[in-house]
Amino acid sequence: MELSKTFDPAGLDDRWYERWMEHRLFESKPDDREPYTIVIPPPNVTGVLHMGHALNNTIQDICIRRARMMGKNACWVPGTDHASISTEAKGSGHASGKGY
Repeated sequence: MELSKTFDPAGLDDRWYERWMEHRLFESKPDDREPYTIVIPPPNVTGVLHMGHALNNTIQDICIRRARMMGKNACWVPGTDHASISTEAKGSGHASGKGY
């Protein structure tokens, strides 16, 4: 078997996505299994901060997959802006703690 120098997801992603949909792996309903949930923070507005989220999401993906393999009722869901970076107004009083 010969491996390509670069990864080409064409075809491969579609095949796995179909399998995940067929087996309902994107669903999580309460049942008797131990629950395991991770809330995904949204992407950041700056490239530098996004690199940390990319690493964080990779680690979360590994944790969710492991939990599923261990038989837990794993749910990986989008969350909210935990730092409010894109929603906070910058200006006087912000650094002093006023306006919260």
